[in-house]
Amino acid sequence: MSGKQEKKIIEAGRGSRIGTWLSLSVVGAVILLTYLVLFGLYMSRV
Repeated sequence: MSGKQEKKIIEAGRGSRIGTWLSLSVVGAVILLTYLVLFGLYMSRV
């Protein structure tokens, strides 16, 4: 049982860096999507 817990901790430590990049890419995608939507609305108005 202790072996499984140790493995989980190691996986969590390794995954934290991937999680940071994942959250950054999600934030970037949301900003890009918002920009594209606003740009599309602006172009349709003009």
